[in-house]
Amino acid sequence: MIHPHNPVMQRLGEMAKLWKQHVLPGHRMVRWMLKPEDNRMYEGFCRLEASPHGSLDNLFVFFYTPFQSAETYSHAIMEDWVREYDENTEQKKLLAATGVKGEWEVTPFRAAITARHYTKCDALLLEMIDSYRAWLGIPAYDFVLALLPKEMHSPAAFVTWLQALMEQPKWMEQPQPPSPQQPQPPAPVQLLLFDHMQGNFWGEVFERYKGHSCTLQYDLRMEQAIREIATTGAATDPQAAFRKCLFEMGEAAGKKAVSGVHEWGEKAIAIGRKSGDNNLLATAFISYAGMLFNFKEHGKIDILLEEGMQVCKKGIAGGDSNMRPLLLQYYAYKGSHCQIRKQRREALDWFLRMGDEAVQFGYFSQAVSAYYKAFIFARYKHFELEMDRAVLAAMHLSEKLSSDEIRSSEYPFLALEFIRNERYRPVSVLKEAVNGIMQEIYGTDWLNGIAELEENYTRQKVRELEQQALTES
Repeated sequence: MIHPHNPVMQRLGEMAKLWKQHVLPGHRMVRWMLKPEDNRMYEGFCRLEASPHGSLDNLFVFFYTPFQSAETYSHAIMEDWVREYDENTEQKKLLAATGVKGEWEVTPFRAAITARHYTKCDALLLEMIDSYRAWLGIPAYDFVLALLPKEMHSPAAFVTWLQALMEQPKWMEQPQPPSPQQPQPPAPVQLLLFDHMQGNFWGEVFERYKGHSCTLQYDLRMEQAIREIATTGAATDPQAAFRKCLFEMGEAAGKKAVSGVHEWGEKAIAIGRKSGDNNLLATAFISYAGMLFNFKEHGKIDILLEEGMQVCKKGIAGGDSNMRPLLLQYYAYKGSHCQIRKQRREALDWFLRMGDEAVQFGYFSQAVSAYYKAFIFARYKHFELEMDRAVLAAMHLSEKLSSDEIRSSEYPFLALEFIRNERYRPVSVLKEAVNGIMQEIYGTDWLNGIAELEENYTRQKVRELEQQALTES
């Protein structure tokens, strides 16, 4: 059900209104240039307009197709589209209920996909769009191909694909008024993209085709929307009242008003106690403590973290498994607090304890992250014993991690250290097992690949982790 008074729906309505005001039939490319964190609103706009609840008089088709290369991207979109048509039986039923009869004739497009005729697919993509509209019985309907690639290997190569698409003669055809000979001329086809306000990734091609493109910019005020949603019903709902305390604490911390942090922190604890919800109470303690880190009120931070940990441990002992992730978060906060106080060995102990306890809970990927944090800190401080303990502990989890968990965690970087470092020669059997796992996932040249990945793609992340691990002022 669509709730028009919901703050998010209000903003989606504002986006549609802006579209109606600025997007013209002659525009072949349109982009929403928003803050990077607003990509979910772009996604919501596309999904809403592609649904029966959209408010625009356009036919939206939306794809997350990953971008691999300029040469293969049109082919990849077509492949996703045919797969969606083949597999989405529910959509076919809905279309049939609206009067769309028969099958969509995708044979020529399927043949090009199967044969991998990459060079022909830019033109075939446009033919596919016309074919789809004809099947739906709306050939004169404005069509929007909306994209949000879930992977983007090269923005520069994506620009190359955009330029190749724009150079297709059919893409640049201007909409013609109806005539007796052609009462329903083909309607415009528009490409819709998301761009970062700070990055302006597609600016070059939009400037090149500025007569045929449109950039939409809008301040969606999402922080305000989130706050409105989160605090609705705060007068009667303890969860909403608690979230109000968190927002107020954050605002006070941003203004460096420690008295406000204390005021709203104590209110959050009081709400947690009154609610009888130990999870809420433990969250109040750790949130309050976290807000005080910038003020270095070490005594109060220690008290809050200790009390909160006791709440978590009591809950876990009573069978509440939901408290386990929160307890691990407390260990991370304790380690960070020790770093700030230059208690380096104690900080490492907390990070390692976090990893060990995560293993006991069966949270193996979280354990890897904790061990990686300890490894980075120990390596920087030249604590070799702790560094070895972190690496070996993570490697002993190898068989417990899925391929996806390995890819999405810091495991590959720890594996790189483990295989390359001669100190780990005595555990040759484990080294062979780790090497086999990494070869299966990343190929035989995985050492060079992960080394390059660590150097080129995670340099900033490593720097951030090291900086976080070395906050000792």
